[in-house]
Amino acid sequence: MDEKNIVALLGQPNVGKTTLFNHLTGMKQRIGNWPGVTVEKKEGFFKKNNESYVVVDLPGIYSLMSDSIDQKIARDYIVENSKITVIDVIDTPNINRNLYLTIQLLELGISPILCLNLIDEAEKFGIYVNDQKLSEKLGVPVIRTSGRLKIGIDNLKESLHQYNPVEPVKITYSSLLEENIEKIVDKLENGSYKLTEIYERLPKRWIAISLLEKDPDVVNEFSKYPEFIKFVKDLKIEIENEIKHDVESYVVEQRYKKCDEILAGVMVNSELYEDIDTIVIHPVYGSLIFGVVLYTMYNFVFGLGDIFSGFVGSFFEILRNYLMNILPKSISGVIVDGLLAGVGGVLEFFPIVFLIMFSLSTLEDTGYLSRVTALTHSIMSKMGLSGKSFIPMITGFGCSVPALMGTRFISSHKERLITLLVTPLVPCSARFIIIGFFASFFFVEHAALFTLSILAITFALLFMVSYILSKFIKGEAEEYIFELPPYRIPDWDNIIKMTWEKSKEFLKKAGTVIAAGSLLFYGLVNYPSPDANYAAVVGKLLEHVTLYMGLDWRAAISLIFGIFAKELVVSSFSILYPENISTAFSPLKAFVLTLVSVLYIPCLATLATLYLETRSLKWTAFGIGYNLLLATVVGIMTYNIGTLLGF
Repeated sequence: MDEKNIVALLGQPNVGKTTLFNHLTGMKQRIGNWPGVTVEKKEGFFKKNNESYVVVDLPGIYSLMSDSIDQKIARDYIVENSKITVIDVIDTPNINRNLYLTIQLLELGISPILCLNLIDEAEKFGIYVNDQKLSEKLGVPVIRTSGRLKIGIDNLKESLHQYNPVEPVKITYSSLLEENIEKIVDKLENGSYKLTEIYERLPKRWIAISLLEKDPDVVNEFSKYPEFIKFVKDLKIEIENEIKHDVESYVVEQRYKKCDEILAGVMVNSELYEDIDTIVIHPVYGSLIFGVVLYTMYNFVFGLGDIFSGFVGSFFEILRNYLMNILPKSISGVIVDGLLAGVGGVLEFFPIVFLIMFSLSTLEDTGYLSRVTALTHSIMSKMGLSGKSFIPMITGFGCSVPALMGTRFISSHKERLITLLVTPLVPCSARFIIIGFFASFFFVEHAALFTLSILAITFALLFMVSYILSKFIKGEAEEYIFELPPYRIPDWDNIIKMTWEKSKEFLKKAGTVIAAGSLLFYGLVNYPSPDANYAAVVGKLLEHVTLYMGLDWRAAISLIFGIFAKELVVSSFSILYPENISTAFSPLKAFVLTLVSVLYIPCLATLATLYLETRSLKWTAFGIGYNLLLATVVGIMTYNIGTLLGF
């Protein structure tokens, strides 16, 4: 296949790239991993006028710097495959920020097809872009599309078919920056530097700019020439003496200034939703709005969820009675009191998990979660985190595994490591099963308030831990530029798909891990005999510690099983307390156990992902140790303070 017929979709996160990919390729797709990493690689195929095309959906990135995994993958791919066609997908409502990546492509010697996506949303908010003028300024084809409304897909295919790459336009900056870029270019052209094949064919101007930006891969390429590295460092010192701040930020500023120059006379903007954002991301008003949104969300989740959970619970009760009547006594205990009690006890709360995912997907689709990122950036940066850390944490409400993988786009090693270590504290969907379980027995009238209390304590501890870690882990923070998408009317089809994608893993786990764990737990509780069993032996060893939290051996052994999968805490209690649990537990003990379940060691899948992302046994062991210590100390303190207060 002609390399020109290989098409790379490039763009920032959340620009509608994947939707365009699906429309271009239909069902002709294959999914794998990029070589050497666990980042998903998605390829698709389509034909146009009897010509075959391969479409590669590159990871969403903000920059072509090689300082994060996703950015390195995307840049390496387009650099190593220099003759492919690149489609630069632009979020039109945020075109001034998205053109940053376009400028970097032009610097790299690549003339992309510019895809102005989400034009329907842009025009809805009074943002109009003259695509013809933009094409003339950049010297590239510009196609208007809307993945959601399937606008411009045929035009995009036709543009691909007709496309003949041309010499990219030269992007120039301030005289100070240009003067020093030229000095580096002259040095490169007149020096005898033996570079790798790829760097030999890259534009010298791009290499010069990348050296000024301190791109890790480019600096490493010249590490064997200390005299040249010193030459560049001296130039940077001269520039910094002139501008009074670092060169890296200066290059970024110059690119954004160029974005504004390009858009002058090309775009008409609206300030309507910017006025709304001054309230939504205001430190005081925004926090109040966020609090109201959370409280309303959890009232909705538990109010409606309890109704559907009741239906599911009734179904399993009917099924239990039916199986007890037809199964022989020799296996009824294992099937009914083991498998059905464990799996049914967890599935009863699936409606709550589904509604939490539905609520978060709705907030994400409307554009509100991006505002929460901006709102929380100030406090998160003081705690050693980045505004980007909020995105993995929100993902953590669904599952900690993709949340940890989602830290890859955090460029700062320090902020990424801290985010990796504290994100497992965010209550995942499995922990919400535990929260819902105890809320249904002990806090029926105040389920939302109970949930918010657990969340408030958890996030307070999360910020405390991240603040402490920031004082010991060395590294620099990255400067975060916010991308605020326009407010959108929810796309309910998309929301339902997102909700199902995030929830179905729970059902898969119920049919595998939870089922197997329930059977194993039933065996430990009933063998050699119900009165003297293996579970009691292990539980009573741990009881020496857990009694300080008011928790007996049954709670202790359920926490051990929760390490395999958090839902097994609920399965264990459903087996240990077949009757009403409220007679054996007090509200205070239920609160303590819920809090400890949220804070202690993450599940095995999360621990495995933590190791894969850090590649360090030391940090993985540290994560296990501090989670266990934190849960123990907080559990003991909460129980004893609650007892003193008379709860």
